[in-house]
Amino acid sequence: MLRITFVLLWSVCAGTANAHGGQYLGPPANPAVPTPRSPAGPGTGRPDLPSMPLPGVGPATPGGGPGALPDGTTWDVWWEFNKEPWLERQRVDDGPATGSDDYFLGQSRRGGPVDLLRPTEQDFTDRVVPALAGLLTKERNRDIATACLVALGKIGRDAPGVDLETTLAGLLSRDDQEVRETAVLALGIAGRPRAVTMLRALLLGTAEGKAMVQRADVDERTRAFAAYGLGLVARRSESLELRQQVHDLLWAAAQDRDAKTRDLRTAAVGALGLLRPPGARPVQRLIWQSVDELLNWLALDLGRSEEFVQAHGPVAVARLLGRGSSELHQRSKAQFVGLLNGRERVGNPLLQSAALALGELAEAEAPADAEVSLALRQFAERGVDRLARNFALVALGRIGGAANRTWLLQAYPKSNKAIERPWLALALGQCASGALAAAPAAAPDDTVAGLLLEDLVELRNPETRAAVAIGLGMTRHPKALPALVEQLREHEGQERLAGYFAVGLGLLGDRTAVDPLTEVLARSARRPFLMQQTALALGRLGDRRAAEVLVEALRAGESTAVLAAVASALGRVGDRRAIVPLVQMAGDAELTKLARAFVAAALGAICDKDPLRWNVPLSLGSNYAAAVDTLTNGATGVLDIL
Repeated sequence: MLRITFVLLWSVCAGTANAHGGQYLGPPANPAVPTPRSPAGPGTGRPDLPSMPLPGVGPATPGGGPGALPDGTTWDVWWEFNKEPWLERQRVDDGPATGSDDYFLGQSRRGGPVDLLRPTEQDFTDRVVPALAGLLTKERNRDIATACLVALGKIGRDAPGVDLETTLAGLLSRDDQEVRETAVLALGIAGRPRAVTMLRALLLGTAEGKAMVQRADVDERTRAFAAYGLGLVARRSESLELRQQVHDLLWAAAQDRDAKTRDLRTAAVGALGLLRPPGARPVQRLIWQSVDELLNWLALDLGRSEEFVQAHGPVAVARLLGRGSSELHQRSKAQFVGLLNGRERVGNPLLQSAALALGELAEAEAPADAEVSLALRQFAERGVDRLARNFALVALGRIGGAANRTWLLQAYPKSNKAIERPWLALALGQCASGALAAAPAAAPDDTVAGLLLEDLVELRNPETRAAVAIGLGMTRHPKALPALVEQLREHEGQERLAGYFAVGLGLLGDRTAVDPLTEVLARSARRPFLMQQTALALGRLGDRRAAEVLVEALRAGESTAVLAAVASALGRVGDRRAIVPLVQMAGDAELTKLARAFVAAALGAICDKDPLRWNVPLSLGSNYAAAVDTLTNGATGVLDIL
C-alpha cells in the first residue's frame, strides 16, 4: 500500500514514504535518496543502531529499508505512535494568531465563530469524492488506487453517482493483495454500518466473502484487516445490536487456534479494544463482558507463542475500561501489577503491555492505586526488559499526581542521558500536561519546565535534546518560548533536531511562534522532515498561511520524500483553499503517478471527517513491539497508514 509518511521520517528521509498514508519508524543516520516502495521483508533494522529483531516479526533487515522497524526502545518511536492528542489543532475560538487567520473567521447564526477554511459538504460531494472516485476508476496504478481508497474512507461520504461502499468493494477482487486489503480497511475507516455485512463475510471467509475477492479462499491478511474494519465500524455505531454482533465475531476470531498466522488473532484482540465509543458512556454490559473474557484468557498459560498474541490483551482492556475504580478496574490492575512483580514468569511482550495498560487504568490520587504506581516505579528501576522499563516511565507520566511527579523529578538528574533521560523528559512533560488538563486555570509547572529548559540548552546529545524539546512543549510554560525559538534558529541546519524544536513550539500553544515557524517553513523545501514538522506545529497553532506554499511544493515535488512531507503537512493545515488546485492536479496526466497519488492522499487528509487520524484509537498506548505484519511492520500494517 502506498503510504504517506508518519513523520518520524524514517520513511521520508530513508525513502520508504508511501503515498496512501503510512509511516516508517525511526530516523536514519544518513538519509538516502528516496525511492518508491521496494519488496524488503519485515524486520527491525536501522542503519545507526544494531539490528534487534522483534519477536514474531522475522529477521532484521540489515541497513533498514521498507518493511523494517527500528530499535523500538528509542523514545521517538513511542512519540510517533502517541503524539496525536497533543497535536490536535487549536479551536478557532481560542483566539486568532497574531497577524494570521483572524480574517478567515466568520460568525455563525448563534453568534459564535465559525471556521471559514474548513471544507464544506459541497467540497466533499461536488469536488473531492467525485475526483477521487473518477481517478480510482481510470487508474490501475497501485499507489493511486490505495491512496484514493484510504482518502475516500476518511471522507466517508457518497456523492452524486458515487456509492461509497460499492466503490470500495469494487476493488476487493483486484489482482493486487495490497489494493484488496486496502479496500477492506477503507470500508472500516468509512465507519458506516452498511459495511458490516461485507466485513463479516470477509472475516469468516464465507462463500459470499470468497465471491467478493473472487478467490477460492479469503486469505488471513484480508481477514485480519476485516477484523480491524469491524472494530472501527462498531466504535462509531450507536446500535447496541451491531456492537454485540461485532464483539461475538471478534471474540470467536481471537480464539481461532486453527489460524495459520498470528495476524488474525492479534487483529481480533486489538479490534475488541475499539468497542468502547469515544466521548460517551460505554455500553457497560458489553464492556464488562469483553473485559471479563480478556482477563480470563490472559490468565491462561497457552505457551510462549500464544503469549505473543495475549500481549495485546492488556492494551485492549485498558482501552475498554479507561481510568476508574470499579471492581473490574481493580481486578485488571491487580492482574497486571502481578505480571510486573514477577508473580508469574512471562515474556517481555506481556510485561511491556502490562506497563502500558496500567498507565491508562490507574488514577493519580486514588489511594487504592498507590500500589500501581509503586509497581511501575520499581519496575522502571529494576525491570528485566529495557522497553518495558521505558513504558513504565511514560505510564507514570500518564498517571501523573504529586507522588509520581516527585519520583520522576528525583530520577531525572541521576538518569543515563542518552538512554533513560529522553523517556523521563516525556514522562515529566506528560505530568505537567495532565496537571493543566485537570486544572486549566493553574499555572504551568515551573519546576519541570525549568529542569527541562536547562537540559535543552546544556545537553549535547541531539536525540536527548529533541525529546526534551517535546517534554518542554508539553508543559506549555511561557518561558520556554524564547529558548525554543533560539534553538530552532541556531540548529536549523540539523534537520531532525530542528524539526523537534518546531514541534515543541507547536505544543506550547503560543501563537507568537507562528512567524518564526513560517520563516523556517519557507526555507525547508528540500528538507522534508523539517518541512513536515514545521507544518505540523503551524497546524497545531491553527495557522494556515502555509497552504499556498505547500500546494506549490507538491506541484514541484522532485522526490518521494518531499511529496510525502507536503501531502501530510497539507492535511495538518487543513485549508479548503487547497482543494481546487489539488483536484486539478489529481486529473493532470502530465504529473507522475506517484505525485497524483500523494495529491489524493492530501485531499483525504484535508477532508477527513475526524479531527484525529483514523488509526489513533489503535496506535495510542499500543505495544508496537509485539508486532505482526498487519499491525505494524513499517509499511503495510494498520498503524503504518495515515
